Amino acid sequence: MENNLYLSRFWTRGWALLIDVIILGIFGFILGLTFKSFFISLGENAKIIGWLISLAYFTMLNSKINNGQTFGKKVMNIQVVDIYGNAVSLKASFVRAFILTTPFFLNGYSIPGAALFSVITTIQSTVVFTFSIGIILFYIINKETRQSIHDIIAKTYVAQVYRNDEVTLMPKIRKLSFYALTVLFLIGSAFTIYDFETDPKISKLIPVYENILKQGNVSEVSVFMNFEPSTDSTRTNRYAYTVTIKPTKYIEKSSRAEEYISRPEFKQTVETFINSKVYETDNDMLSVVVDSGFDIGIASQTSSFGIGKSIYEWKKIYSL
Repeated sequence: MENNLYLSRFWTRGWALLIDVIILGIFGFILGLTFKSFFISLGENAKIIGWLISLAYFTMLNSKINNGQTFGKKVMNIQVVDIYGNAVSLKASFVRAFILTTPFFLNGYSIPGAALFSVITTIQSTVVFTFSIGIILFYIINKETRQSIHDIIAKTYVAQVYRNDEVTLMPKIRKLSFYALTVLFLIGSAFTIYDFETDPKISKLIPVYENILKQGNVSEVSVFMNFEPSTDSTRTNRYAYTVTIKPTKYIEKSSRAEEYISRPEFKQTVETFINSKVYETDNDMLSVVVDSGFDIGIASQTSSFGIGKSIYEWKKIYSL
């Protein structure tokens, strides 16, 4: 197809995106100060708010409504256009923005109603990994049309505002980019299936995760263990477990461990873990980490603190 587009260079697009991210971050920070308690109560669902804001931002400004220019693109004198050099429709811009933003906001997001390590979450992890890395990979490899995945699907280009003096043919995309994307998908699938379905040590932690999440006073949970035990000074083997929780209410950081230990979120988490019987012996270590704050994707404010003790010590503290 003949055109007189002067395609944007990689670093020009990179600087434009950085400016947009900073603008969205500042807006998100102001929202966070205003609706902090509300965002904390939403837990990881607060990321949906940031995703919708980003989706609206890139959809509206990259369309013909704003001449295909976000604030970052306006500063860098580039715009989103079709093959003919015209600013694109709102529909095309939405498709482009949806494909660009969704993988990054879905990264680590727990789909409501989907069990941990289920088929749904396995597919989610694979798709998110492939598209997140693939978007960046296409930026680097596809030097012919300088389109990333979202550009290719939406049939858009990012070009300089000024045009070439001569009309030229738009080159074809080399197959190398698609081969690389296929390899990424296969790698992501292999690692996801291996981690989620074949390791019994991970599988045994699933009930712990699910039961802690049912407490009602936490919105997010992660459970981790060291697969190889450590040896203490008495040559006793100890496995180490770490449970990270995000409470539904903000917890002020304190220098006194007793204040955390007395909180119901902390106590119930320890009790749930101990009652699960997933640990080997009372010599094993359990660390409980609290991430207090919010994350809406475009801005976050969290503070972390944790306490680690042996199972024996935890049982003594809570009289278990």
